[in-house]
Amino acid sequence: MNVPSNQAKMRSMPRLAAYLLGVAIALVSCSQTASLQTAADTSTSTLKNRIPPADPAKYRSVADAREWQNPYLIVQAKGIDARPISAATETPTMPPADVVAYLDKLPSIAWPYGLVVAVQENGLRAPVDDARIKRNREELVRLLEKAGVKVELWPSA
Repeated sequence: MNVPSNQAKMRSMPRLAAYLLGVAIALVSCSQTASLQTAADTSTSTLKNRIPPADPAKYRSVADAREWQNPYLIVQAKGIDARPISAATETPTMPPADVVAYLDKLPSIAWPYGLVVAVQENGLRAPVDDARIKRNREELVRLLEKAGVKVELWPSA
């Protein structure tokens, strides 16, 4: 029976350490790729290619959210509520980073005013939610504009 000496074990330790370090780097790289993919999704949106530019003449007279026919986004502390066709239709709350991908999946008929969305902050909120709502609105507007979507800011109720 041939038992490896302590010297042989010591020589293999640097190889094992290098292998484990490589595995750790690979795992961190994979997790960063997913977050970078979300950021890249806004620039690869097909909205500008398939939806005509916003036409203010078509929505200028809309004064009530119930009359708005394009996607309508409500900014909450926990994320964004999207109403794709009218104020009566709701979807689950999503983080701002997911909104452009959600809008990209909507059919062309959901955009009668062209590439424009209404954005409104939730008016019913606790004072402690103000900072999170502001952060979510700022991130949402930035991502929408990056994707070429015109943003109509509506006052909160």
